Amino acid sequence: MSDLILQNINSINLDVVLKIQNDLDPYDMTSLVFLLYDVPDTALQRLIVYQRVSKDVNDNMNLLYHWVSHAQMRPTWKYEFLEALCICRQYSVIKKLGLNVSAVKEHYLPNNINFCIHINPLKKILYRLCESINTETLHTLKQTLHSFDQDITNYESCEIVFLELMCKKFILDRNDLCKHTKVDYQKLTQILEHFPVLSSYSVYISELETKLNNTKNSFIKDMSKNSPIQNKASNINKSEVSGKCDGTDLDEFYEQLNQLKIEDIDDGLMTDKQKCDNYYDILNPSHIGVCCIINQEDFYPSKENITKGIHVNLTTRYGSTKDQVALQKTMEALHFDVVVYKNLNSKDFMSCLKNVLKNKVHNDDSLFVLCILSHGVRGHVYAADSVKIKVEDIQCLLDSDLAFKLYGKPKVLILQACQVNDESPSIQSLVADGPSSELFLRKSDFLIYWATAPEYEAFRQESKGSLFIQFLCVIVKNNAHHDHIHDIFTKVTKTVIDVCSRVQRVQVPIFESTLRKKLFLRR
Repeated sequence: MSDLILQNINSINLDVVLKIQNDLDPYDMTSLVFLLYDVPDTALQRLIVYQRVSKDVNDNMNLLYHWVSHAQMRPTWKYEFLEALCICRQYSVIKKLGLNVSAVKEHYLPNNINFCIHINPLKKILYRLCESINTETLHTLKQTLHSFDQDITNYESCEIVFLELMCKKFILDRNDLCKHTKVDYQKLTQILEHFPVLSSYSVYISELETKLNNTKNSFIKDMSKNSPIQNKASNINKSEVSGKCDGTDLDEFYEQLNQLKIEDIDDGLMTDKQKCDNYYDILNPSHIGVCCIINQEDFYPSKENITKGIHVNLTTRYGSTKDQVALQKTMEALHFDVVVYKNLNSKDFMSCLKNVLKNKVHNDDSLFVLCILSHGVRGHVYAADSVKIKVEDIQCLLDSDLAFKLYGKPKVLILQACQVNDESPSIQSLVADGPSSELFLRKSDFLIYWATAPEYEAFRQESKGSLFIQFLCVIVKNNAHHDHIHDIFTKVTKTVIDVCSRVQRVQVPIFESTLRKKLFLRR
């Protein structure tokens, strides 16, 4: 050890630690407790209380004092404390201790994620991992852990989340080891592999697991990798994986949408739409039916995909709320009862849809509309937990005994599904958002309208919403009182194709129908 460190190490004592902890902010205190406390349960319980107390009063709860009280029986406790300060980059504190900062950094190598002397090597990696996790990523990580039945929603600190996982043996560390037992970080590494911004840490943790399980020495000083990890949190890709419109070339058309004067929909009776066999009946003009909107904007990797080794990286669909609001206003103006759900996992997706069919749909409803805003691949849409749902399964549900109130009535599905790279082993090749050539409508009285056909893209601007939905809403409002839905959708398709072609882009909405009659949205 460097003489510069040995000369002043005795400057660290209980009184000095008391002074240091008074100058630490809650974040730094949490990090030091995470690194220093040997027993995760003790650290977790004290930090949970500290998290609550620190919001109301300036009370450090003597967390470092309590650690020193127990750790000072070990001759290495001062070096443990110094290494933790160095890992947390508390260089001003190290300087106040009279120590040479450069010498301390050279000795403890805080930027080398694979090197440690006294601190638990897993905790050093996890601490660096916490530095790379922003608020959005932490929220997504919590959702993923929730799918593994880990309830950590109330924890605001990433370090506290990892302590909880250690206490629940989700992360089986060396403190939990019985004789002949190995450490087990596999579930954690599997999860991290599904987060592009965190996936590099899964490699470090896996290598540590192998080293610990293949050696009798529980402290790994150097894992033969001397290059320090880059201390940069990767930027989450906030854009659409495919088909995102990020320029200003379409701004002109969005502006035209805003300038269109959309009159209230005419409630007057149309003489050319008297009741006859060629038209679906509108049983109650003041209540056309139910429109269910499912807006999938935020996504997270789930246990189902992780355990199956399915990697799906779905970005946040910024701008989707614009589409949701536009659809809601449009359908309410048409006298639909609108039901909105957001960010449903695969289980809740079907459960909520069943609830709508059971409790929201009535016998005097004339039609049912389901709008799904999500990422998608051929013949599927994604739930918020990144699990694919077959559109055909949705269709079968709408034609099941549970939907008996809709027998013989038109059912319209509008799918704004954005293209992603599908890495699922069940699908060998990916096409743009839309139905596969194999998809066909087995049931009657259905109309499915995709934002795009196979091999084409669907464009969406984060600040304005998607071209398809925005034009759909405007054209429906302007034409619902005199055109049937087939003609309306044809106008939407033409408009989207024309607008995209002007800016040298290609999007081709497509609808498939087994409707037996003409469908008007107003009578």
